Amino acid sequence: MKKKACYIAAVAALGALALTACKGGSTGTASSDKAVSSQEAEVKLQAPAQSTSNTISVEASESMKLTPDMAELGFGVTKDAATIDEVTAQCSDAVNEILEYLRSLGYADESISTSDIGLYPQYDYSNQQTKLTGYRMDTTIKLTDVPAGKVGEMLSGALDHGVNTINSIRYFSSGYDGAYEEALNKALARAEAKASAIAGYAGAELSGIVSIEEHMPNDSARYSSTNGYMEYGSASNLKRAAGGAALDMAVLPGTVEASASVTVVYEMK
Repeated sequence: MKKKACYIAAVAALGALALTACKGGSTGTASSDKAVSSQEAEVKLQAPAQSTSNTISVEASESMKLTPDMAELGFGVTKDAATIDEVTAQCSDAVNEILEYLRSLGYADESISTSDIGLYPQYDYSNQQTKLTGYRMDTTIKLTDVPAGKVGEMLSGALDHGVNTINSIRYFSSGYDGAYEEALNKALARAEAKASAIAGYAGAELSGIVSIEEHMPNDSARYSSTNGYMEYGSASNLKRAAGGAALDMAVLPGTVEASASVTVVYEMK
């Protein structure tokens, strides 16, 4: 009997413990629900108010045309010889003659550069054979700071002093930067006029600038290129073939354009 009584008491104690645990879990769930409801209310209270500021964004651009007053010339020397030593010596002599001529005209070494030096073996592929016949060497000389009105005269003189290839003529204006600043100022004024007109249509007025973005200009617009090309040959033959008319055509620089473009954001009131 004692053992049975103890067993009943133990079962009763376990039941009471389980009941207490269930009540505790129920209480925890209720507290959690209250916490969630509280958090939702807090989120709703902290929702940001909509901005009342008004802005307007406009784009504007302006351009200035200029007649180039300076040029960069690319010309050079091409020589053929049976051996590397011979072709190197011939090319070197011709380049030195050209450099001395340019210096005699007052051009500083800072305005003269040599580039694109090449040495190429020459082959005869006739009779189903490959036979080395010699070597060709070429050197390109670039001359900057040439007045646009002197280009024809400079090319004629270069042909008289060893040049036998003319590769390129690039014109540019020494006043490009000043023209670009003027175009930029006009673009900004145009942007303000556009924004003011739009704001007025909306019954508002401009109260200040929020931001300005300058769109970077295309740097190649600084130059007007003439892709004339006189092929390799003796300088005297080239000059006769080109003739005065061809050289005069090469000195027509055309125009270059300095363009500025901006995006401006204004605040309205």
